[in-house]
Amino acid sequence: MKNDPIGDARQHREMILEEVHDQKRERILAVAEELFFQRGYAGTTMSDIVEQLGVAKPYLYYYFSNKAEIYETLTLRSSHACLTAMHFDASDTRPAVEKLREGLQRFATANVLYFKSGTFAYRESATRHPEVDRKVRNLARKFYKELRSLLEEGREDGDIDFEDAKLTAFAIGSIAGFLYTWYKPDGAISPEDMAAQLTSILLRIAGDRQRTTRARRRSCPR
Repeated sequence: MKNDPIGDARQHREMILEEVHDQKRERILAVAEELFFQRGYAGTTMSDIVEQLGVAKPYLYYYFSNKAEIYETLTLRSSHACLTAMHFDASDTRPAVEKLREGLQRFATANVLYFKSGTFAYRESATRHPEVDRKVRNLARKFYKELRSLLEEGREDGDIDFEDAKLTAFAIGSIAGFLYTWYKPDGAISPEDMAAQLTSILLRIAGDRQRTTRARRRSCPR
């Protein structure tokens, strides 16, 4: 069966959306996400969202009490999708390198799929409630803890080669952290290819021996 990380991530996202809100609420979030991404938080009003939706204000206020709630909902949803990528159930006994490969693929895919709302965690932080930032920081701490654990376990198994686990983990996270400064969702590289290339880069940073060996073979002159 063909591996399709983008398709799997989209399916997973739809399952989450069905559990937490109905289609009308999701439509509001989708419209608001685009407006916030294009105009910023300060440049977007509830009236703008209402106008784009083509509905009356009571419709919007039925689902959200204010603009901040919408913005923070989008921020937390994207942060959760990206920063839980390295979590695996305790019953998963696969080698660390296998979980690392899957986790980094999920991480890269989530950052591409949730790119627009994912930028909110880095932009206009002063507009968010401190509790939202606390939740994002907690997610980030857990992400790096789980990532470092897999890196260290994989090195002990002899499948991964790197020097410092903390530095390597931060290097991996920074790739996605700065994605918002250069990635263009409608650019020449498709979301599928972007996720695949990011995954490959992240695995090389992690020191995946198998991926590094393959890359060296492809680069050798024949």
